[in-house]
Amino acid sequence: MGPKKDKKKGKDKKGADESADNGGVLTPEDQVKLLGCVNRSLQLQLADRHEMAVKAMEAKKELQSRVVDLQKDFEEGKNQTFGITQDMTRQYKSMQEELLNRINALENTNTELRDQLELARVHLEEVKREKDGALANKNSEIQELKAKMEEMAAEFGDMLKETLDRMRERIEISNTSYDNESGAPMMRRLEEFNLGGSPAKGGESREIRSSYDPQVYLWNCVWVGVEVH
Repeated sequence: MGPKKDKKKGKDKKGADESADNGGVLTPEDQVKLLGCVNRSLQLQLADRHEMAVKAMEAKKELQSRVVDLQKDFEEGKNQTFGITQDMTRQYKSMQEELLNRINALENTNTELRDQLELARVHLEEVKREKDGALANKNSEIQELKAKMEEMAAEFGDMLKETLDRMRERIEISNTSYDNESGAPMMRRLEEFNLGGSPAKGGESREIRSSYDPQVYLWNCVWVGVEVH
């Protein structure tokens, strides 16, 4: 192709020289040759432009393919990130809900324990008041019983003293009918049982009351032979 073009160019130059020799007027053959050269030049330029366009289209397609791949990767990453975000959000909400439930449960337990503690405190105060009241009642009853016992002991001491006085009077009267031998042993017996002599006073009266036994008293009266009224 190259040598032929050079040959043709040589012919064109030769024709051009001849045309120049002819005064610059081209013959029809020269015009056909010239137009053919122009046509071939344009075809070559068109081929070059077409090749450049094809390369540009290929580059464009490759670039578009890369853009599509990048966009696809971006969408996949976006979807993956969105999925991870949704999963994390779901886990966060679940943990938050679980934590709130635990907080509410602990608050309810705390409230119940406080209520139970308050009820226990109130119950303890009531039991303490009842115990104090019962203890006070017991102490009052004990004091009343002590007072009654002391009163009964005093009454019994008075009754015993009165009985002893009456017995002493009767014994003294009955002793007038006995002789000295028979009266002295009886008085000794009375003195042994604290029935003779002066009346008991103060501590002696308390000793008589505390040491008194009704069975012993009746037996002594029977033994002495005194009738008790």
